[in-house]
Amino acid sequence: MVAFFAYFIRLILWVFRSKSSLLCEIALLRKENDILLRKIGRKRIYFNIYDKLFLVALNKAAAIKERITIIKPETLLYWQRAMIKRFWTFKQEPAKRGRKPVATDIKSLILSMKNDNLLWGIKRIQGELLKLDITLDTKTIRNILRTFRQKGKVRRSLTWNTFLKAQAHALFAMDFFTVDTILNKRLYVFAIIAHNTREIVRYAVTENPVKEFVRQQLIVFSESVRLPAYIIHDNASMFNVDCSAYDLVPVSTFVEAPNMNSIMERFVGSIRREALDNFLIISRNQVQRIIDEYIEFYNCRRPHQGIEQRVPGPMMRGRGATISIAPVLGGLHHHCDRAAA
Repeated sequence: MVAFFAYFIRLILWVFRSKSSLLCEIALLRKENDILLRKIGRKRIYFNIYDKLFLVALNKAAAIKERITIIKPETLLYWQRAMIKRFWTFKQEPAKRGRKPVATDIKSLILSMKNDNLLWGIKRIQGELLKLDITLDTKTIRNILRTFRQKGKVRRSLTWNTFLKAQAHALFAMDFFTVDTILNKRLYVFAIIAHNTREIVRYAVTENPVKEFVRQQLIVFSESVRLPAYIIHDNASMFNVDCSAYDLVPVSTFVEAPNMNSIMERFVGSIRREALDNFLIISRNQVQRIIDEYIEFYNCRRPHQGIEQRVPGPMMRGRGATISIAPVLGGLHHHCDRAAA
């Protein structure tokens, strides 16, 4: 490229050979002037690639290195050598070394396998990849996971959500919630909910939420479920009972961490919004009647979003063409079903 520009400049100088020296001087001065004008506002003179190319070509055509004033002759010669070297080397690609890089989607698959299966090691991941006809050695997998771990993308421990899903069939939660009457009397409602079905498997109303009451409820509960079972609860003193005596494994939540018992918290919110908050509470018998009717509706009639709009407990479905509508809690809710054929 430099030779081409030099040839072009020589051609112009040959056409105007009588004035070649003057033309060369004018071209050099104009170029220097353009470069110096760009320097305004800067601390140093800046040469772009086109400036260098022009000056090198002009020097090759008319030997201007002794007449140029804004750079040293050595600099101009250095540019010339660098451009010639680049011309002969820029087309050559560096030799490829090592193995073919692992595709991005395979790296993402390895990360997903590790995060979804925290107990899996390198060998196990390698085996799962072989099932998909993906062959990688353990060192490559280790390096990929190390890179993801440095970026903070590899989960370090079993998450609470993963634990809940893994133990859902044997996981329950218990808690108390309060109901106040208009006579300034406070009642406590105890409930145990199954995580996998969202069914309320045990509930009771009391005025004294003490350890002995909780122990009695756990005895009855343990006789009706498949053991062993995990049961989540907060750190209230009444839950400090020996659950192991009933083949139950207690799981205490952290302080001020309601999301660790979110399914029970959601039930408490539902029964308040859909039932208790809509009544003028007078007595314990009234509370018991409202809770009995609502939990029967909750377990056997009400669809739940958390289990894909299914009903927790068994439900008799009609086959007839007629749709029947039955009131719940005095018409506060209604249950729709097909009449028996």
